[in-house]
Amino acid sequence: MKKRVLGSVAAAAILFSLAGCGTVGGSSSGSSSTDAAETKDVSELTIGFLQRQLDAPYYSAMQSMAEDLADEQGFTLLFQNASGDPVTQLDQAQTMLSQGADVIVVNAISPDTEKDQLSQIADQVPLLFIDTGIPDVGVTSVSSDNAAVGSLSGELAAKRFTAGESIKVGVLNGGPNDVIVGPARQQGFLDGLTKAGITFDVVAETEADYAQDKAVPATESMLAANPDIDLILGLNDSMALGALTVLADQGNTTTLVAASADGQKQALEQIMKGCDAQYVSTGLNSPSLATERAFEIAVQLGTGEKAASDFEANEYTKAAGIDCNNVSEFYDAGSIF
Repeated sequence: MKKRVLGSVAAAAILFSLAGCGTVGGSSSGSSSTDAAETKDVSELTIGFLQRQLDAPYYSAMQSMAEDLADEQGFTLLFQNASGDPVTQLDQAQTMLSQGADVIVVNAISPDTEKDQLSQIADQVPLLFIDTGIPDVGVTSVSSDNAAVGSLSGELAAKRFTAGESIKVGVLNGGPNDVIVGPARQQGFLDGLTKAGITFDVVAETEADYAQDKAVPATESMLAANPDIDLILGLNDSMALGALTVLADQGNTTTLVAASADGQKQALEQIMKGCDAQYVSTGLNSPSLATERAFEIAVQLGTGEKAASDFEANEYTKAAGIDCNNVSEFYDAGSIF
């Protein structure tokens, strides 16, 4: 039986009033994340998942995978999408407390904005991060090693240029709240270019919020101001795919496109077109690996099988660079991402 719950304002108001009595849904809202949880069966668990946004396939894939895990293992999943708004995400976190979440998994939007309140919530229930974490908050953060993955993609992209060549780069980034993941991916990629002997000038940086549709006008503006860009770097595949759409529409076959991270199926299909294709490289940032591990930890914490002290501050999924030479190793036609 599927055991997922989508929060509503009315339900949250009722459950919040019940929370004042001490417990909601059999879970104490005052338990500390630093203590071992009481022993529970997984079927008794309620796990909250606060997703930052759903306008990129990577994020919606995480939701689908979390729902599948809830179905398979029998825990109740509370899911909320903050649509990129940190204030909304904090409100949703409070609602999940009132709904009796035993553990909360968060893909943080703004580490600076959310740190204090999420720290307070982490004192009440075990809290962990997926994809984007906040240093020194919660039990652990499960993600790719963004700098390492970006560097691997950058080294592969460099192969499309002549050693010692100087190129112009335009960057599609995640916006002002993206202070941890995006900068690590960007610097990693540029370090990869340098390691491979390519010098570069970043002539434009434009916000596209990790979304393919937002990358289209961002790329158009970038190219209007800098028509001689050699390489457009998207900090994820969705933005890079948006850039590729613009290049195709403009008949531009010379500007190359690469992504720091993800391994999205549609991007891999572009890379599979050959070693002279316009989409040259990306890095592995698997939503399935991250989601499976994050929820494995959540279940272990919620059931009392493990305590917070059993985990490192950061856990990284497998890192790999992907280009035309190895893309077949990572492509899965049946994948949802």
